[in-house]
Amino acid sequence: MTKLKNRKTFINELVDTFPQIKSEVFDEDYKKFISLQIGCFRHFTQNAIDTGDLKTVKKCFEFVDKNFETVVFEIENSLMISYLGKLNIAKGSQVDKLLPLKLKNAKEVLTSYYESPSKNERANKFLDDIKDDLSSF
Repeated sequence: MTKLKNRKTFINELVDTFPQIKSEVFDEDYKKFISLQIGCFRHFTQNAIDTGDLKTVKKCFEFVDKNFETVVFEIENSLMISYLGKLNIAKGSQVDKLLPLKLKNAKEVLTSYYESPSKNERANKFLDDIKDDLSSF
């Protein structure tokens, strides 16, 4: 069994690959929280998506794809939720076509989970009531 990359190894590879985000990733407020560090990377990727920099987008996706299943759970979880779960990618767009199959499938599973209603009827009623209250403003 291959040894999974720890946080230090992953972050060092991230900033070696994307030196543009090094100072932000190592910012005093971010360096203790992997989800914030990966959030910096997500912002970088989203900016590339929003500006149409497909070369950078492809490089970001390849980095995540290469690391997705080779890192400890804490990082994989953060890549799933803080990175893939928050990227804004239009279906069928050039960016969507660049997303490797493994990441596309993971993003679809995450989206499906977020969009599925809870099995807790009380929670669903509570959320519906809040939605109704907010729509009256």
